[in-house]
Amino acid sequence: MAEGGTTTDIVKKLHDRPNRGVIYVTGGGSLVLSDLLQVPGASATLLEARIPYAQASLASLLGAPPEHACSPETARDLAMCAFLRAQQLAPKPKEPRKAGNADDAETFGFAITASLSSTRPKRGQHRAYCALQTSARTHTTSLRLAKGSRTREGEERLVADIALAAMAEALGMARPHVELTAGDALKAQIAEGDGDLPALLSGARSAIGPGDGTPEAILPGAFNPLHQGHRRMAAAAAKKLGRPVAYELCIRNVDKPPLNFHDMRARMEQFGASEDVWLTNASTFVEKAHFFGAVTFIVGADTMRRVADARYYEDGDVTAAVSELARFGCRFLVFGRAEGARFVTLDDLDLPKELRDLCNGLGEAEFRSDISSTALRARGDNDD
Repeated sequence: MAEGGTTTDIVKKLHDRPNRGVIYVTGGGSLVLSDLLQVPGASATLLEARIPYAQASLASLLGAPPEHACSPETARDLAMCAFLRAQQLAPKPKEPRKAGNADDAETFGFAITASLSSTRPKRGQHRAYCALQTSARTHTTSLRLAKGSRTREGEERLVADIALAAMAEALGMARPHVELTAGDALKAQIAEGDGDLPALLSGARSAIGPGDGTPEAILPGAFNPLHQGHRRMAAAAAKKLGRPVAYELCIRNVDKPPLNFHDMRARMEQFGASEDVWLTNASTFVEKAHFFGAVTFIVGADTMRRVADARYYEDGDVTAAVSELARFGCRFLVFGRAEGARFVTLDDLDLPKELRDLCNGLGEAEFRSDISSTALRARGDNDD
């Protein structure tokens, strides 16, 4: 590092701060761990470090294999996992901290994911992404390296320097300057957890909605991305039920880390001003029922199958979950979904009778849309 002090100077300043966190590194950039550990006082900053290098290790940490191991999305997901782990490991403060105050966000999760020079030539760009997550913000740094201008050792050193600079900036220090070449590109993005978003992430709030009262029908989804199939589904459900349909974007998934502030905002911005959208922290339908009450859930046949799967319940008790849904007066409107060459509808599902009694379905003649968010993401440009 040229300006802002040597690497040792930067690390000393980091160790002097009250922030403590967990760091995950994959694909490159592990020198940042060495940088932090070589300077006395590392225990004041580092709670735990992990290098999930193998694909199976990375998938285990994230809950599922990522679509791209080296991407800003994966870096942010890893940082969120690290943040949740840091919250488990960090000593609890004597005084409760104000949600959304960056100076009070002492616990952090930091992650690096990189694709650098290796023994085999790479067709794509050499690149790295760093992300830092606190209770108050999500900070992402994207680096493209000039391909062929450095050795692997040189690329590792640059990624570690960029990572330290990103960590320093995200934790409230002046960003140290790192020398780049004409072929390198660096970009930073900060998403603040404004308003009630930190309370939603922490679980202090269950939901954030467009107004007073709760909807009678909701279409839950990840909306990554929102597409016309979702809108057509909502319109068909509204016509079938004779009532308006709201969207529900849940930030917490039973299989994946919670959404960070960057992704919360990006997905919410897809909706129009006339569309009612609820942001919730209710990952299961029972949790949704506790908040929304007697509501009709609009789901695809694939989601309905998971409602009857014991793996999606902590105690594995599907019967108890269905009884709870019935007690609240919840129902399901089930849309058919294409699965390979088949079009699967409610009638094709093997559901417990108690759950089937809560369902109505639409056949293929009433509605069919084969648009897939997964396919749309696969056709899109993943990199920044």
